[in-house]
Amino acid sequence: MRPRGFTVLELLLALLVLVIVISLAFNTSIQGLQLNQSNEAVSAAQNKARRVLEVMSQDLRTAAFAIVTHTPFNSNATSISFAQVAGGAGYTITAVAGNSLTLVSSSPTIAAEIPVGSRLVVIDGNDNAVLTRTTALPVLSGVNTYTLTTTCNNLPVTATSQTLASVVSLLGYSYDAANRKLVYQALGDAASTDVAYDVSSFRIDYVYQQRNGSSVSEERNPSGYLVSGRVQPYFTSGGSEFTLRRLQFTLGVQVPLRGRNVERTYTGQVDMINNIYYQAKVVNICNP
Repeated sequence: MRPRGFTVLELLLALLVLVIVISLAFNTSIQGLQLNQSNEAVSAAQNKARRVLEVMSQDLRTAAFAIVTHTPFNSNATSISFAQVAGGAGYTITAVAGNSLTLVSSSPTIAAEIPVGSRLVVIDGNDNAVLTRTTALPVLSGVNTYTLTTTCNNLPVTATSQTLASVVSLLGYSYDAANRKLVYQALGDAASTDVAYDVSSFRIDYVYQQRNGSSVSEERNPSGYLVSGRVQPYFTSGGSEFTLRRLQFTLGVQVPLRGRNVERTYTGQVDMINNIYYQAKVVNICNP
């Protein structure tokens, strides 16, 4: 007896079942690939944001006396500038007169350490600081003492037992919202350098210590911390003293997730207390 074959209906049903199984497997594979791509996009965005914030934080941790400046960018909600120590532990200042400083050093390479045009931050024991530049090489004026002239006609600091000068570089980061990128620049550079692209948002919050008598608290972006769009490292208001203590960064990136862009934000922070003996309450900019 000849074996019975499949009918046309049975073949069609089998083909339909096969198509359904293949479709389910294909859709599952596509969904898996989409999920994997989304996870990779989120991970890449997270890594990029983390690297950017780490670089900024590392630079700011080397800020001389935790000084926030307004060169090359104004320090505000979307930009930050600071004086970064260029090398060495600084020089003790024993006299200040007009545009000149008397510093102490036993280094045989003092001329190489402070070449003409060096940028200096000078801070005294009264919490006054000035950013300026040298106009000549250090001139020997005594045993291990040198006279150094600056571009500031009348240096707004005094010689105290704690007055120091350090060679610095002036750096800054700024958010270009129109082009969705974060840029970096050192004073003296011809142009800024792009640090990160596709940045959907960037914000800096300034956390202050508020002291009113024996009462001490912290406040983020307190009223009066901006003057003409510039951050004040120290100010008084309503009988309270406000001293900048910490910077908090929030960086946003958009990640493609299942056919749409989803905002992801990442945060970081830097304490602005790197020297227990100095707190620059007044920072003067004098031809830096």
